[in-house]
Amino acid sequence: MQLTIEELPESRIAYFRNVGAYGEKQNKELMESFKRWAQLNGLFENSIILGIPQDNPEVTPKAECRYDVCVVIDKVFQVEEPAQVGTFAGGKYAIFLLDHTKEAVSEFWGTIFSEIDKNNLAVREQPIIERYTSTMIANHLCEILVPVQ
Repeated sequence: MQLTIEELPESRIAYFRNVGAYGEKQNKELMESFKRWAQLNGLFENSIILGIPQDNPEVTPKAECRYDVCVVIDKVFQVEEPAQVGTFAGGKYAIFLLDHTKEAVSEFWGTIFSEIDKNNLAVREQPIIERYTSTMIANHLCEILVPVQ
């Protein structure tokens, strides 16, 4: 598994949020409605889209778990509802590129922490993030960003 290290800047984001148990169906529906909104607002092409699970379902009740789908925007972009505005904190991340399939993602989760250890990295207390571009989506790819020190 190939990994790269990247320092991401703090960024202004527009996002949609789902509250409730994490699941493939809910995340897919949220992503599809977000992509429609982003396309209507001229934000889909050549953009960076992030999927951010805000809570640990082992600690937070499933009904209260928050999942955000975001797009990085500039400081002057006027965000229209139903999107909200927020800030992505940025920081140092280990980046893994993989096929956006159930099998590849499952395999990734089975090996991620051994890969982190093998590369002498330590995970920061931040969410593990999915990152997409329109080109990646068209090619069924995604990146998983693991916050590291």
